Amino acid sequence: MTTPEPHSPRLTRRALAAAACAAALTGAALPAAAMPKVAEAGLVMNVAGEASRTLPNDEAQLTFSVEERNADSAAASNKVVKAGNAALEALKVFGDKVDVKTTDFSTWPVMTRAKEGETSVIGAWAAKQSIRVTVKDVALASKVMQAAGGTMTFDGVAFSVSRAVRQRANDELLAEAIKNAADRAVIAAKALGLGEKNVRIEAIESSGSSGPAPRYYAQPQVLMARSAHVDDAPEVSSGTADLTLAVTLTVRIMQ
Repeated sequence: MTTPEPHSPRLTRRALAAAACAAALTGAALPAAAMPKVAEAGLVMNVAGEASRTLPNDEAQLTFSVEERNADSAAASNKVVKAGNAALEALKVFGDKVDVKTTDFSTWPVMTRAKEGETSVIGAWAAKQSIRVTVKDVALASKVMQAAGGTMTFDGVAFSVSRAVRQRANDELLAEAIKNAADRAVIAAKALGLGEKNVRIEAIESSGSSGPAPRYYAQPQVLMARSAHVDDAPEVSSGTADLTLAVTLTVRIMQ
């Protein structure tokens, strides 16, 4: 019978198996697998962080318009001007709580439909004026609708978070998002056998977003009818907006 060589594969496998069995019976632990080492210059990685918040909309943008048609262009324009001026006068009661901006004032010819062999001609003139009212106190939105809706048609309303409130929220979200990303960087360091003191932040990039503001529309003739017969202001709900801010940290994990 041939004696196995001292370093034959068969003998090596038997020795390892015997060692494993002995360890299992005695409770001794096998050597742990070595973790990969961080390079001498450190390990550079990008870590994402995010923070979100839901805020109540505190500002409203309402749009109104008035349109007239008349055979005389001056008459059409005068009616539009009169209705628009009356709406602006009614809005003065709100003082600096509203900001009013004229977004459109135009006149144009309304052409007749030409019969075969004929040329269309001007059959009437149309005039239109549109305004946008920014309501800084959202609780006043329905009253503004009622005031301007007496002489102009209500086209729609959009609610949003005011700039000042949004800025304060973004400052807070930035701090939260950076902490979220930094915590993840520490988790990565600990997985490499290191710790918080081994993490160095080298760069920060941020980006923010917000959910769409709810937008409502009303049939102009319906609103005008309500203005003529109902004294109560229409009820509206401003809803909320979701703000999210994300950051990316460039970190270096050192030994």
